[in-house]
Amino acid sequence: GGGFVLNDVWLFDTRTAAWTMLLPHTAQAADASVRPDGRFGHSAITHNSSSELFIFGGYADDNILNDVLSFSVRTRQWTRHECAGASPSPRFDHAPCRAAESMCIFGGNTEEGLLNDLWEYALDARAWT
Repeated sequence: GGGFVLNDVWLFDTRTAAWTMLLPHTAQAADASVRPDGRFGHSAITHNSSSELFIFGGYADDNILNDVLSFSVRTRQWTRHECAGASPSPRFDHAPCRAAESMCIFGGNTEEGLLNDLWEYALDARAWT
């Protein structure tokens, strides 16, 4: 106990090997309806064509999540994505990867135990399959 999670965003420049803070941690952000709370056990992948970072799920404030958000490196703004149709159950500690224009997630943990499923999120269509 006693720890806390952050919602800051950092960018690592592979050419200079230097970190730059894009957004500092804040408990009550002005854009709290979009900016995610601090979390852990989530996945994050980049979408090169749009310079966005996508995050899925994780654990925050005693809740297991299955939300999808993206962060634009250009505008430094968060966007919450509403996904129509079926979507993965809430989970944390799952394995992500980017395949072409999709984010894939495999497995993860829930309150009931481990998962063994595979989901694909089409980054441009904003839909799970």
